[in-house]
Amino acid sequence: MAISTTRRAALAGTAAALAVPMIWRRADAQAPTTVTMWTFLDTTKPGGRETALKQMVDSFEAKNPNVKIRVEPQVWTTLAEKFVLGHNTRNAPDIGWVNAENLGLILNTDAAADLKPVVLDTWSAQRRADLAVPAALDAVTVDGKVLAMPLMAITWTLMYRRDLLAQTGLTPDTLKTWDGVLEAAKRMTKEASGVWGLGLGLATERFSATPAVLATIGLQNGIFTNDCKPRIATGDAERALAWQADLITKHRVTPREAVAMTSDDAIDQFAAGRYGMMIVANSRFEQIQRTAAGWNKDDLAQVGIPGWSEQKGGPAIITGWFAVAWRNSPRLRQAAAFIDHMTNADAMALWQTPGGQVPMLKSLAADPRMDAPANAPLRLVANEFSANGFMMPGRCNWSRTLSDFNLATQQVVLGQRTAPEALRIAERATQERQ
Repeated sequence: MAISTTRRAALAGTAAALAVPMIWRRADAQAPTTVTMWTFLDTTKPGGRETALKQMVDSFEAKNPNVKIRVEPQVWTTLAEKFVLGHNTRNAPDIGWVNAENLGLILNTDAAADLKPVVLDTWSAQRRADLAVPAALDAVTVDGKVLAMPLMAITWTLMYRRDLLAQTGLTPDTLKTWDGVLEAAKRMTKEASGVWGLGLGLATERFSATPAVLATIGLQNGIFTNDCKPRIATGDAERALAWQADLITKHRVTPREAVAMTSDDAIDQFAAGRYGMMIVANSRFEQIQRTAAGWNKDDLAQVGIPGWSEQKGGPAIITGWFAVAWRNSPRLRQAAAFIDHMTNADAMALWQTPGGQVPMLKSLAADPRMDAPANAPLRLVANEFSANGFMMPGRCNWSRTLSDFNLATQQVVLGQRTAPEALRIAERATQERQ
């Protein structure tokens, strides 16, 4: 049937009128860009760092309404390995977190994007000069490329309970040396009450630094050469390993089940009141206070890593967490923008409060609020960085070396190998991973 000229014009006009709204509706319905980030933090759970990260995500999304940040929590010990595996299968997240122990896994592959042109080159000279730990940035710079951005600086400290130490008649000065720690552990141990002097997590999964590693580094100023050759099968390492094994077999200040206990398990036991002291990452201070059971959380205190003499403190190994952007991400621009957001002055203030982390900017460290009693744990760590700071070579893969020391300790405790034999195996295992 023929359509009249008038009718045809009316339909054309209607179509023209509908055309713009239809285009507008398609644009309006377009889903925002979603940037996926793997981290060990869960922003839906309580905790200082969790709250800090949640606030960063919220503020970034408010400024960038077309970008959403999807936080996917992972087991902290496997983050770097999973990121590299994801890269190899072309299924990595846009952003991954990696701790300093695992930087070698990232820096020795092509998984990470160069953040220098998209992040670092956008910084002002003032922002660069404000970095409190520039060595952390140097550690992730390879052939002029910046392959990660430092988020927080962490070290290990000796945490202890003031109330239990006071009962021994000893003072915190006693804890400056490994021999003093042993004496305090002996006096704190009350097997009948289920309280042990020094906690250890010696499992080969979900592990962390233990006295043997830190004491070895203190004796020989490291466990790697600059070109990442391990120095583990040494007389100094034997001395440190024997000291650690004797805690269980000779002095009975650490329970035997420590050989199968993960670092997280041991920290939980410390918070539950089962241990008087433990080597713990300083970032866990707030968590232990929050979960303390059966004792006053205000009795939690910490000192720097002990040395073999009072004249020289142990190493304050500068570790911590870094953000990496996947080089093949189709959302690299947005991922880089969020990494920049997590490292700006406002974010660094959040990592400090409520995050409970050491100030990463000089301006924050100089803030008078740092003198508040509540910030005493952060001041201690900042002072340790200044006095005894030690950075592992960035390209050395040393995470599993902590596990190697744990396995060596297990073998000695269980009578399977001598300390020299166990350390030779540990050195070979570390060498093969380089």
